Amino acid sequence: MNATDRSAAAPGTEAARRADAIVADRLKAAAAREPLPGRAAGRTAVELAASLAAGSPHAERFQAEVAAAVRGTALALEAARPHPTDLWAGAAAFHADPSVWFEQAVLLGHPTHPLARSRGELTDDEIRAYAPEHGARFDLGLYAVKGLDEPPVWLSVCGRSEQLPVHPWQAARHGLANPVRTAADAAPLMSLRTVSVGDFHFKTAVDLQLTSAVRHVSPAAVRNGPILSRRLAGPAAAHGITLLDERAAIARDPDGAPLPHLAAVMRRAPHLVGHPRAIPLAALAEPCPSDGRPIAVALTGDDPETWWAAFVAVALAPLRLFATTGVALEAHGQNTLASFTGDRPTSLVYRDFGGVRVPPEDWPDLLGGLPEPDPEARLTKLLAALFPTTLTAIVDAFAAWSDTDPGKWWAEVAHGVRDLDLEPWIARAVLREPWPIKATTAMRLAERPTEDLWVRVANPLAAA
Repeated sequence: MNATDRSAAAPGTEAARRADAIVADRLKAAAAREPLPGRAAGRTAVELAASLAAGSPHAERFQAEVAAAVRGTALALEAARPHPTDLWAGAAAFHADPSVWFEQAVLLGHPTHPLARSRGELTDDEIRAYAPEHGARFDLGLYAVKGLDEPPVWLSVCGRSEQLPVHPWQAARHGLANPVRTAADAAPLMSLRTVSVGDFHFKTAVDLQLTSAVRHVSPAAVRNGPILSRRLAGPAAAHGITLLDERAAIARDPDGAPLPHLAAVMRRAPHLVGHPRAIPLAALAEPCPSDGRPIAVALTGDDPETWWAAFVAVALAPLRLFATTGVALEAHGQNTLASFTGDRPTSLVYRDFGGVRVPPEDWPDLLGGLPEPDPEARLTKLLAALFPTTLTAIVDAFAAWSDTDPGKWWAEVAHGVRDLDLEPWIARAVLREPWPIKATTAMRLAERPTEDLWVRVANPLAAA
């Protein structure tokens, strides 16, 4: 994009100032808890990034990533729109898949990641065209791919289809033209590269770094997701969790090697499997741009305490599943949705199995890093996703809106955990020990930036 394009697409000054402050605050929070090369100094987010990365061989790249995150955050702030008075009616009118409105209501993304709104190589116009926070819509093409490695039933078709859904940005990048067919009004979900076409979601591959990683679909993901979603469905349902079942396909080169940049995962949308009112947990903390009221609060009516108790019972389902199966879902706010009956949360919906950790002896047919022999390492994955990020964001939203002590809301969480009668080592990790959280800034400056690094933060349940 040339200088003229950047000037024309530049976010407004106020949005740019707010965006810089948001990213700077996340960097300061990271500096307070993570092992970083330098100390926090500077006024702007990029200045902070330079000081925190001082001495790192990755400092220049990191500064550019932070600058991109500031710009993406400013664009998101400019795209903010008031929430409808009736959330359910507004969501139903917004798209054929009613979960899309809630997916696209999340403006700022991951609550602790400094690169939450960095969008890789996308230009400003492409961000507006493809990013969920901009309410994006586009046509999703299905392209002919000879020799596609696909399951017996793929795209609701029995037998070979040799058709692969490819994100339009990815299709243009790789010179794909003339799709066999097109799904109109496709809408990106929170992850940008996953799109809803109404009854189905397609997780596509894009050559873009979104937060920490380039978002391809690995051969391991193509194999593991369908196995997990099928075999874990019964145990998960017993604890109030519906797994979105997966099918997956991947292209191969002439020598038979898999091509992760041309692969896709297919899931049924929540409403198609009995969950017409499904909201990603991250969206529950999202404030209305016009009055600041979080989505969760808009659903509580005149009895927020009873609503919160019902929500806590639902949100702790992944912990119940871990206690009985040893399987740790990566139950963060993007992968995990609350399903509602009326305005009351009644169960969970879970998708995306790349971050799940399982006991190897029970899952010998999975590939990659999912089998994890150490139960404490598996629990770390679950706790980090659910407690210090997702639940903390919702508690903070409740407390700020109601001007109450966060401890009031955490006390109900502690009560719910105690009622589970967990094994002592699990209960201690949840209720007493400092919680693990991903060191996302330190990871960007590490030699292997997609390898998990953990730090510990204060556990508010210890005082509850």
